[in-house]
Amino acid sequence: MRLEGRTAIVTGAAQGIGLATAERCAAEGARLVLADANGAKLREAAGRLRAAGATVLEAAADVTSSSEVQAMIDTALRECGAIDILVNNAGGSGRVTATEIEAVSEEIWDGVIDLNLKSAFLCCRAVIPHMKARRYGRIVNVSSGIARGTGRVAGTAGAVLPYASAKAGVLGLTFTLAKMVARSGITVNAVVPGFVLTEPGARVRDWFEGLPAEGKEALLARTSMGRAGEPAEIASAIVFLASEEASFVSGAAIDVTGAA
Repeated sequence: MRLEGRTAIVTGAAQGIGLATAERCAAEGARLVLADANGAKLREAAGRLRAAGATVLEAAADVTSSSEVQAMIDTALRECGAIDILVNNAGGSGRVTATEIEAVSEEIWDGVIDLNLKSAFLCCRAVIPHMKARRYGRIVNVSSGIARGTGRVAGTAGAVLPYASAKAGVLGLTFTLAKMVARSGITVNAVVPGFVLTEPGARVRDWFEGLPAEGKEALLARTSMGRAGEPAEIASAIVFLASEEASFVSGAAIDVTGAA
């Protein structure tokens, strides 16, 4: 029960790593504020967590919008009284495959950058004044191994160039913000997942399942462990950084990549 009595906001919480993180936070005793733009999936995830005994507040929000982010934070404070943990997980490479720079329009670029990087900035900016006032906070940003140059470009689902750029920006945001708030009782860290397969029906899972056998083998062989990661394995690292066990860890990026 490392998070007992704490309130955690998790963005992009309706599925995948976000949902796995919410489940782990609940198992460790946290109250949950689940944020996602997909209202139907959000309700389904919240129902699943409540059935398991979790205390859950739903926040259907577009985290690329400053007004919706502020409304989410205000609602969380009104209903929960405090926000102790923020997990910036919302993101993705989009639904348009663009593996050459010529194929990346400004619209694609802006959309992917906003979803992955601007969203983290907006959520941090909205919650930090409250954390400063309480002199306590744990912020965990989810980056990606592709920000460090690992992973595939050819054949990758989505627009990989803006995604890699945004996730590198998440690391820059993490390292710099950690220094800015270090004297305020707030830690800011990042988790850097490698190739992770989420639930059936998810876009990356569908893309992977559509590969020929040799393509799957080649992709999995890029990690020394020879397999994809599980969402729960990423969630474990996030919960560690959100706990008191990581009280002197800030400005760090933990790779969870299977030794890619």
